[in-house]
Amino acid sequence: MTHPWSVWLVPCEKDKIQLQSLITQYCGQHNSPVFKPHITLFSRVEINPSSTFSVFENIVKNFDSISLKVMGAKTGKPPWKSLYLQVEKTGILVQLQKEIDRFFNGYRPYEFDPHLSLAYGNHEIINSHLDDISFPETITFSSVALVRTPNEITDWKTINHFRLGGGVSP
Repeated sequence: MTHPWSVWLVPCEKDKIQLQSLITQYCGQHNSPVFKPHITLFSRVEINPSSTFSVFENIVKNFDSISLKVMGAKTGKPPWKSLYLQVEKTGILVQLQKEIDRFFNGYRPYEFDPHLSLAYGNHEIINSHLDDISFPETITFSSVALVRTPNEITDWKTINHFRLGGGVSP
């Protein structure tokens, strides 16, 4: 059995830099491991990821970059939603996720709640501190990544990137 992996929607380079800075800042404040900015489209897959590469190449070629409005900073159920940015659930985003979900149909149900985490862990965030978080009004996403996601965040590793609009990203 392979390590579990997930499907991520990844920001464009400009937005990735700004978001990585936020993630590094808030992970540091909450003593949690740093990770790359993303929205999870499907998680905890345990099939051979290379067997899905052609499927993802076909899916992403039908979608251009996706810009999403950030609805605000929020807290939720730890550890995976301790601190996050809620993003707009647009029709095009739902369509992309449904294409991926359709491929994994029967694998397991997945509840899609589009958000971009800023910190993981079992800590409480004071709601009044959410107003102090400076975040972009919109985030543009340019690729889909397959990422090995074992339980230890420090062991997460990108398997492959697929640029929206087609092609493998560097």
